[in-house]
Amino acid sequence: MTTALITPAALEPLTIAEIKTHLRIDHDHEDTLLAQTLEAARAYVEFASGTKLITQLWRQYENCFPSDRRVKLRIQPFQSVDTVTVFDHEGTPTILAPADYAVRRDGDAVIIEFAASLADDLAVNGLEVDCVFGFGDLGIDVPPALRRAILLLVAHWYEFRGAISPQDQPVSLPPGFDALMAPFNRVRL
Repeated sequence: MTTALITPAALEPLTIAEIKTHLRIDHDHEDTLLAQTLEAARAYVEFASGTKLITQLWRQYENCFPSDRRVKLRIQPFQSVDTVTVFDHEGTPTILAPADYAVRRDGDAVIIEFAASLADDLAVNGLEVDCVFGFGDLGIDVPPALRRAILLLVAHWYEFRGAISPQDQPVSLPPGFDALMAPFNRVRL
């Protein structure tokens, strides 16, 4: 199983104006630095929390058709299934109808269960599941704690910008960041 971003988010969860207000900046000559720092902070929060913040389309590739006819989605929060494509041994794609699968929630996990009528002998990586993930289309849809965590990171990295570039972050995390992220941190076994 692997995943790939198909359509990125249309915007960041915070605006440059919100960041400038937070940092008390009243000029425009560092807007590029702020945009880069915002992008790095958002990417770090998404990685650390295991969630996608703003609506985006991802593809999950499966190595083979699962014997139990169930695929657990690896990205959160789930919004909807866009398309499910299966490939036969000749590489011919077939887009499944929604009647060929069902979406089930098992606690926080989202599982796609396939109908018994589907063939088991698909090509290697012969199952592609395209789904929409994210809290919503706008920054206000993102939980306030995650927006605040991004603000803390941007402020911290802006303050120490001379030492480390935004692309090389995180070098350090600001006080309070871990507390904001705690409800969203993914559990690793």
